[in-house]
Amino acid sequence: MSPIFYLKVYVIRLLTRLFAWLDRRGGPLRPPGPDLTVNIPSILSESKGSFDVFFYFPPGYDRNYPKGNGFPVVLNFHGGGYCVGHARDDERFIAELTSRGAVVASVNYRRAPESPYPVAIEDSLDALLYIWRNAASLNIDKHRTVLAGSSVGGHLAFTSLLMLWKRMKDKRLQIDPSNLGTVKGIMAFYPVMDMTKSRAERAQSNPAFLALKKKPASSKKFIGSVFDEAFFWKLKEKPDKGFMYLSPGLAPEDSLKEALPPIISFKLAGLDYLLSEEKEAVRRLGLLGKKVDCEVVEGVSHYWDHMARTPEMKELRDKCLGKAAEEIEQMWQS
Repeated sequence: MSPIFYLKVYVIRLLTRLFAWLDRRGGPLRPPGPDLTVNIPSILSESKGSFDVFFYFPPGYDRNYPKGNGFPVVLNFHGGGYCVGHARDDERFIAELTSRGAVVASVNYRRAPESPYPVAIEDSLDALLYIWRNAASLNIDKHRTVLAGSSVGGHLAFTSLLMLWKRMKDKRLQIDPSNLGTVKGIMAFYPVMDMTKSRAERAQSNPAFLALKKKPASSKKFIGSVFDEAFFWKLKEKPDKGFMYLSPGLAPEDSLKEALPPIISFKLAGLDYLLSEEKEAVRRLGLLGKKVDCEVVEGVSHYWDHMARTPEMKELRDKCLGKAAEEIEQMWQS
């Protein structure tokens, strides 16, 4: 690995962790930390290792005293271009979900460039299967599962299910059907849906983004180049970026119909360079019969809710996260 490239990754990781910590600490209401951390061995990936899943429990939760069929579970995937970010970055949103009675499992999947494509997707699917296998001991109802994520985390919500579908179809995944749960819905915040487009093409697709005088940090060359390269770092063969594990918005119709849940909600950013590909995915999924809800928050850019600084932006963030949590509650009740 190039020392300069790794130094870039290290600096960006350090800064994003600092900003995320400050965000969690700021304000009168600080979200609680995880109640349980479980280290899960990777099973699906050829790159052996392990990763952590952080569990957050709702009021009244007790593993030793089952409650009916168990609590609904939300599997959360953090953002960060596959190379930065952490499972605790979404604790504000997680607090909204636990307050509504869900167990939340936030996945600290292995990151690139140390663990390039497709490790993050395999870890995400491993986490889902682990939770379903251990549903009884975790006191959760595996048939009330919802996947959520922002940016590449939203991408993982789609691609982990597409990988599950394909591996079962290809008979590459031997699993007892009784261990399978039911995904009721997906909540995707500004997800990556089409990796065939360059950054320049994505920027050109949204005039509102082009008109920004100050572009978000993730779109600038120093950070953007790291995000673009890290996930495919030193792969012997470059993958087809149009394949459904990389561009779920371009996936074949049969895979989208069969792999994805009936309800999918998108929370998009009006100033995001990804907006065009996200809207196209919304259109396709709607035509395929999925119940798709799409809300565009105008005047904000990619990852805006993790970088709210002013009282007005924090109020907008809290309103958006609260509404998303309400919609997830409706998903698991459907």
